[in-house]
Amino acid sequence: MSIIPLPQLLALLCCCGLAAATQGPTDPSTPPNLGLAHFHNLTFDPGTWTLSWACGGHDGAVMSCTVIDQEAGIRRRVRSRGCRCRFQPMELHRGVDLEVAGDKGHAQVHQTLRFENEGAPGSGAENLTCEILAAHFLCCYWAVGPAAPDDIRYSLRVLNATGHEVASCSAAPGTPPTRCQADDLTHLPRLAYIVVTGQSRTGLVRFLDAVVNTKGIERLGPPDNVSASCNFSHCTITWAPPPTWAPMTEQDFRFEIEWKSCPPLSSSTQKAEPSSIAQKVVIAGREDNAFAFPSPAPRGRLWVRVRAGDTRSDRWSDWSPALELGSEATTPPRALVLAASSCAALLCALALGAACRRLALSRRLLPPIPGIRDRVSDDERVNSETLRKDLLRP
Repeated sequence: MSIIPLPQLLALLCCCGLAAATQGPTDPSTPPNLGLAHFHNLTFDPGTWTLSWACGGHDGAVMSCTVIDQEAGIRRRVRSRGCRCRFQPMELHRGVDLEVAGDKGHAQVHQTLRFENEGAPGSGAENLTCEILAAHFLCCYWAVGPAAPDDIRYSLRVLNATGHEVASCSAAPGTPPTRCQADDLTHLPRLAYIVVTGQSRTGLVRFLDAVVNTKGIERLGPPDNVSASCNFSHCTITWAPPPTWAPMTEQDFRFEIEWKSCPPLSSSTQKAEPSSIAQKVVIAGREDNAFAFPSPAPRGRLWVRVRAGDTRSDRWSDWSPALELGSEATTPPRALVLAASSCAALLCALALGAACRRLALSRRLLPPIPGIRDRVSDDERVNSETLRKDLLRP
């Protein structure tokens, strides 16, 4: 066994230490850097939710992309197609982190891009809400940001899943809008991306966006063709479902019927004040769209109304106009009753006069036939026994 001399051993240790010092410490949590040249010009387009980069002639390739919204707890990953990744529509006003992951040989490469909502805090719109009304209009409402400049002008755009604009509205100069109505819903998709942007001469304004399910924001109108009738036993109300923008079946509807008894009419005011007790019932949609309930007491009065709802949400339409039912509600006015009585009396008098004239005329045209007189007394009141003897005499 050979022994290394001490001077040579010291020289060998110094060489090893110098080599370790030149490499520096390693962090196992840090992924190896294999060259970020493969991810040059990494950009994000918020209008189409597309993350893209420049493609080069290197042998590295991006395999997947991830978008992360830390505040909302959202994390979505998609596979790359060519030199880009396209995400589904999502809210971006809180800011998101975008990551790309690829490989080069047997090692992984990662790169991160931060997307921020540029502008002064509080300058953007707040509390964005939208609803579809009367099956034809998309109405959106929002509030002006607390730190919005005095010359702020907001505008609204509605995009589909491919980033194409399907509706928009802007404000008149000097009047920041808090409401927008789109009248053409022909190209409105089921999943719509709505964004409210602002403009000001003082600087950038933050945007506010939302992804909405258009079937869930539709507000139904009151039922159509509402009618009601009562008899001695029950009352029946019928209606037709309201028109809708999204296709709905009978099972998607529900209806709430409310009726309330009313006290008798006051002779002085001719107005009835509804009682404090109202009865309600919720029924599922069906083909006949009718409901029957017990009729009020004799000569009772009531009013009834109906509204429509969607079984997929808790929202209800406005109530239909109340219909007033009952015997007193259909009682004709007093003047009409007096006029009818007078006409009936006049007709009776005319009929009686005509009958008397007819009787007098018939007496003149057809006088009564003279009766047989008695031979002795010359009286028309002939005794029947005497008449019988005279007729039998030869």
